[in-house]
Amino acid sequence: MRINLSSVALLALTGAIPGSQAGCPYMMSKESGPHQTHRASCPMSGAFVDQEQAHQLHNRRLAHDERVGDWGEPDEGYAVVKQDIADALTDSKDYWPADFGNYAGLMIRLAWHCAGSYRKSDGRGGCDGGRIRFSPELTWPDNGNLNFALQLLDPIKEKYGSKLSWGDLIILAGNVAIESTGGPILGFCGGRIDDPNGDNSLILGPNEMQEELTPCATIDQIGTCAYPLGPTVIGNIYVEPDGAHNFKGDAAESQKDVAEVFSRMGFNDTETVALVGGGHAWGKSHGPCMSPPCGEEGADLGIGINAFTSGFDGKWTVRPTEWTNDYFVNLFDEGLNWTLKEGPSGKLQFFPENGPDIMMLVTDMALAEGDYRAISELYRDDIAALEHDFKHAWYHLTSADMGPASRCYGSEVPPAQDFQYPLPDVPVGYGSIDFIPVRASIQDVIDADAVNIGHLANLAYRSANTFRATDYRGGANGARIRFSPEMDWEVNAGTADALALLEPVKAAYPDVSYADLIVLAGQAAIEAAGGSSMTFCAGRVDAIDGSGSKNLDPRTYAPSEVIGIRDNNNVRGLTPEEGVALFAMPGADGVLSNAFFTNLKAGEGTFTAEEEALLDPEFSSIVDMFVEDNAKFLEMFESAWNHLMIADRFDGPLTNACAGVATPTLAGDPTTAPVAPADPTAAPGDASPTASPEESGSFIVASSTALISSLVSAILLF
Repeated sequence: MRINLSSVALLALTGAIPGSQAGCPYMMSKESGPHQTHRASCPMSGAFVDQEQAHQLHNRRLAHDERVGDWGEPDEGYAVVKQDIADALTDSKDYWPADFGNYAGLMIRLAWHCAGSYRKSDGRGGCDGGRIRFSPELTWPDNGNLNFALQLLDPIKEKYGSKLSWGDLIILAGNVAIESTGGPILGFCGGRIDDPNGDNSLILGPNEMQEELTPCATIDQIGTCAYPLGPTVIGNIYVEPDGAHNFKGDAAESQKDVAEVFSRMGFNDTETVALVGGGHAWGKSHGPCMSPPCGEEGADLGIGINAFTSGFDGKWTVRPTEWTNDYFVNLFDEGLNWTLKEGPSGKLQFFPENGPDIMMLVTDMALAEGDYRAISELYRDDIAALEHDFKHAWYHLTSADMGPASRCYGSEVPPAQDFQYPLPDVPVGYGSIDFIPVRASIQDVIDADAVNIGHLANLAYRSANTFRATDYRGGANGARIRFSPEMDWEVNAGTADALALLEPVKAAYPDVSYADLIVLAGQAAIEAAGGSSMTFCAGRVDAIDGSGSKNLDPRTYAPSEVIGIRDNNNVRGLTPEEGVALFAMPGADGVLSNAFFTNLKAGEGTFTAEEEALLDPEFSSIVDMFVEDNAKFLEMFESAWNHLMIADRFDGPLTNACAGVATPTLAGDPTTAPVAPADPTAAPGDASPTASPEESGSFIVASSTALISSLVSAILLF
């Protein structure tokens, strides 16, 4: 396991960054009374973060098998937890009375907003980590009053303790709310691991850390924040409900806004319409007066019918505690004569001139515009189509940050979905392949020309370098570098020629996957260049196309090379030392050494702007260390290499399938058997209660580690 001081510091601190209040928990103080929302006692983390400390704490994402936190399935099983949630939904509490006698709408909103911070640009966000219970997420304006939803779930969390994470509990609460009111659920991907604080959400803003990487804070940008950010407004889950910036009340312009922002999460039009319209079957928005707290002095001041959350007010249907397609029926009911007016708080909404006490937001009316219209008309006429699309979209929403299906845990995990980019199963008998002659053939390619060392090392590195420790996507497994779009990226120029060097080896050993062949060739090249002997982990398979590389394009939006290097290390789960070491890949001379750093510091040779950025004070001490100590450079390089090569070899939420096992590639290499599967009753953090590596289609190698947590955004404004 790779450990650095900043990782230890992050786990040790609760409010780790001054001014951020990232450790501020959801619990409202009993002294504050029921009318004081969380935002009053744990203010918005707009207080800017101390940059130096932020960089120290956020130098990398914890590998998934390094994370420590509550997780797992209680001994009683998820079914018992779900029953406890179902019982709580209709047990209205005086401190926050249930709308219409049922907390279903509130719990759906909680689950949606916990998962909805996910963004496809860098894989950050999502409900893994359960960070919505801390600032900054809980203090975002869109998450107002969700502290009460968490308070309602707190007795259940206390009952099951460390074997049930907040992340899993929150998503289960949303699922149960849907199911208990007649709605459709595809399944449940369990295995979320709780973070100890909200630090990993700080990059979502609003603060200097977010502004430094993805700026959008000036007045003229409010409402128009662009990709790679998820929402159009920092602190929102998606968009402004009363219409796009400078187009308030305009449903057609809002449709474009909604489509853009949902696409940043990886959602297509069908998923978006199904989620928004299906999700608004339940609950209501809250904004019954111009200036909260609403109501008269008394027991219901600021709660119940007087609750103020978004400032918009009203329910979408007359059956807000039932699953229906009434939302879509209402949307196209000309007899209702929808009219744009100011609601009780002065915000623009649509109300029917003729009809029941319901409403629509401008973003709701957007579902009848543009490409959304035909989809909404289908759902108006065919609730079965809505049910199918909603349950798949909801599962996508709540599981997007969890990575491939092999990381999901529990008895309700559905078959791998398209958004999880499943790989083929490992062929039967693959574990019996002898890789010693395979490596010998690769060595012949290396011995034929020393320049091939650099080509093969670069091919393996580029294949693995797509890995994201934020949402567990990318990596060498699948060998998608053989296909577009990956093979066409500018950074991958020359990899097709390197792949051609391996074609004779592949022809001689057709049962060996390209993915294993590429990684083994890279390892052999690194060792031939002067690296230490490393273990190899076979068991990778080949993707049938390049779809799994979607949204993994190199992140080129950082405003400076220094910021880009830092962020790229973080996303990949690398320490600064590891990330810097990887700049010294073997070149045409076929040598792996610290010469790159010696020349860089001396100004001898030609370097890219990114390479020259290593001389910035943030990285210069690492460069100096490598110049002075070649052994230290090799140590950090090999640590980074091993991390990337096996980071995507998942065996459940916590375990790497390559941990403690090795495949012989040279005569005399020892064979290490797979680690026994963990006991499902083991304490959280011990190991992953999943199938054995062989059963999960992986069986061989060991080195370092792998991965992390997440974040995303939503439109539900109950």
